[in-house]
Parts: sequence; structure tokens; C-alpha cells
Amino acid sequence: MRLNFSVLWFDDNKEYFDSLDLQPLNKEIEAWGFNPKIKLVVTSESFISFKPFTDYDLIVVDRNLEERKGGQDFIADIRSSKIYTEIIFYTAMNTSDLWEEIYKNKLEGVYVSNRDDIFSKIIKVGEQSIRKILDLENMRGIVMAEVGELDLMLDEIIIIGSDGLTETQRQEIYKKFHDGANDQHDQRGQQLKEFSQNPDTLTMLKLCDSDKRWQNLNRLWKVHRKLKEKQKPGEYTTDVLRPRNFLAHGKPERVKDGEYIFKYNGQSYHFDEAASTSLRQTIMRYKNEFSKIIESLK
Repeated sequence: MRLNFSVLWFDDNKEYFDSLDLQPLNKEIEAWGFNPKIKLVVTSESFISFKPFTDYDLIVVDRNLEERKGGQDFIADIRSSKIYTEIIFYTAMNTSDLWEEIYKNKLEGVYVSNRDDIFSKIIKVGEQSIRKILDLENMRGIVMAEVGELDLMLDEIIIIGSDGLTETQRQEIYKKFHDGANDQHDQRGQQLKEFSQNPDTLTMLKLCDSDKRWQNLNRLWKVHRKLKEKQKPGEYTTDVLRPRNFLAHGKPERVKDGEYIFKYNGQSYHFDEAASTSLRQTIMRYKNEFSKIIESLK
């Protein structure tokens, strides 16, 4: 899982889907620190085309699927444990009848809801689902992957933004990058020497870590006509890179269940469910802001 929570929702009543206001559900998922990705399908053929459903964190299905083409295969796959995604069946009728059908089909590990309560059931099952996967090691992996994606977005901003500068402005950014990198990385002196003799944006980015990418964006921000009038999205180093470094390089000490203290470079970072949610929300915010910057520069 990355920072998306994906729901595949099947109901052949298009008017029902048209009547839904998904905004409250989207807001709730965002509050967990995930981007909501809700796919609505109205035909059995379309629904079954997503098999084996591994791209989805939750499947929501109205009760009559078994009566439709492909429904028997879906039910059979649940029985044979070929589907590992959480599943909610719902009905506009009496849920006791739906429970009888589930018992008759020997389905295990599925949830049941009345149609009127489907949002609250999705939220309840979704919260349970993400708690199962958001252990410490999974969260560390998610943060590493997301910062890697943010690195690529910063690269794109700097590449596009550099095209809008004068040669003098570009050379000033190259010089400041070289001076800063040279102070920190004497062991890369030959590469920096070659860069100094023939600087260009792509070579500069190859010599960058995440922090230097952010420094280069700050340099670009000061001189680019489209950026210098805008407000920067925040202190990326403090907001994202600092906790990333603790999670990547720090040694965790368990305080109690679900709470850790990371020690790194003589500093400490308290990590618990609240910190985890806040960090996911912050990463999503920067991804959104970086996307806006890229669009404004194109």
C-alpha cells in the first residue's frame, strides 16, 4: 500500500450511485492520511474484469451479485480463499436474509451492511483494514517510497523551472549548489569538479539527495518569475525529511504498544499512531502542492 485507500464498489443501480455524495467518505479517508480512490462499477462484467482485485483495499458489493454473470465465480473465489481483500456485502432489504445467504455459501471473513448504513460500515471496516497494515515496518516502507516519489516531483519542478531562467540565473544556482555540495561531500570531489567545469541541470540532480533537491527548489524560488511571488508550501526539511531520516536510519525503542522513540544523530523522535497519521497527511499535502507547482510551470 502507498498513500491510497482504494475501494471497488459494485452496484448495478446507476441512479443509486448518482444519488450518493461521496465527499464525506472521501474526507474521512483523507483524515486517516490516505488519498481516497473509489471506483464505481455498474456491470458484472466490469466488476469481474478487476479480478483478482489485488489493487483494491476494500470491495463493496450489493447482495444480488451471485444472480448475475460472473457472480458465481466471485463467490467461489471467496470460498476458496483466492480473494484476500476485505469485502462488504450490503442490501436494501433485511440483513438477516443476507446473513443466511452468506452462511449458505459458506463465506468467511466478509462483512454485512444495510444500504442505509453503508458509509459507516465502509469507514469501520476501512479503519480496521489500515490498522492491520500500518505496523512500524510497513509505515517505514511507505514513507521511503513516498519521499522517493516526492524526489521525482522536485526533479521535475527544477528541470521545468530552470528552462524559465536566464543563463546567468542558472549559473548562479549551479554555483551555489556546487559550493554547498563541495562543503559536505569531499569524497565526491571529482564528480563535483567535472560538474563545475560543465554544469547542467540533469547532472546537478544526479548529485542531489532529498535535502539538496529542496535547497535547489529554494534557489529556484528566489529567481523564477512564476514562483517568487508565491508562498512556499512549508519547511519540507522539517516536515518530511526529518521524520523520514528518523524512520530510515534511527533505532526504534518501544515505549509501549504502538509507540516508539527513534534515536538518530543524538536526537529523538516520538512515533505513534497520531504521528503516523500526521506524517501521511503532510506527505499528501506536499504531493498536492508540488503537483500544483509543476502545473503552474508548464
